[in-house]
Amino acid sequence: MIVGVHHIGLVVEDLAAACATWERLLGLKAQDYRNNQGKGFQLDARIMLPNGCWLHLVQNWNPESRVNQFLGKHGESLEHLALQTDDIESDVHHLRKLGVPLFQDTIFNAADGFEAFIYPENAIGFTVELIQPHVTSWQHDASQVTNPNLLGLQHIGVAVRDVEFAAARFEALFGLKATNLRTDQHQGSQRDFMIEPGNPYLWLHLVEPHDAGHRAAQYMAVHGEGLEHLCLEFRDIRDAVKQVRSAGVPLYENKIYLDRDDGFEAFIYPEHMHGVTIELIEPYATSRGYRFAGR
Repeated sequence: MIVGVHHIGLVVEDLAAACATWERLLGLKAQDYRNNQGKGFQLDARIMLPNGCWLHLVQNWNPESRVNQFLGKHGESLEHLALQTDDIESDVHHLRKLGVPLFQDTIFNAADGFEAFIYPENAIGFTVELIQPHVTSWQHDASQVTNPNLLGLQHIGVAVRDVEFAAARFEALFGLKATNLRTDQHQGSQRDFMIEPGNPYLWLHLVEPHDAGHRAAQYMAVHGEGLEHLCLEFRDIRDAVKQVRSAGVPLYENKIYLDRDDGFEAFIYPEHMHGVTIELIEPYATSRGYRFAGR
């Protein structure tokens, strides 16, 4: 059974440069550097997030590796979502019964846990890693979050062409049901669902755009369906924006938006964040997923 998002994989050209960007713009310091993964062809590190997961930054130069092939096709970007399971054998058995192929048809016994990978074309446009940690695995430690203004990863934006199909597919594969369909967002230019994987105050945001100028539509025009952005929730968005601007990086349209439903929002575009669009958000008390504690 899936118990939550374990980590989000980000493939980068230069690990040191990417880690420096995340610290300079968002105050999030990378840690746990390794140089002995991927058969010696990989450098990686992680950035801890408050709500039970982390960002896994990977630089890999093995042309035969999954992540290096992704980099060659898409450039720096969010490459996979890792879902933690408490019984990977059972989940893999379920996928095989559905006829879903796994990467190399294998459960790997890796340094980070028992792992299996589902191809993007067999999921909903992005690679999904199933992981069951073991004794040598990295563990989450909320005390290592380096920006006290950050409350958590609020949602993971997923661009899809058919939100109902994507929601039904994700539920069939992983047992995670979509809820709260909305059809009235952004002047009717999108339909969206939320999927709650088990982490506190975190969801997957499935978005089906209906306007060619919509950010998710522009993403799909280049990359196809996939992991389109990360939304980081801040206690005070003004402080977060001030740090971004002090680093000399512009925000989209140079402003903080007041979204009628979701809160105060600002966006850093992917050319400034190693291929990742970052949404900064400070929700209203009426926003979905609002965390009551500490406010």
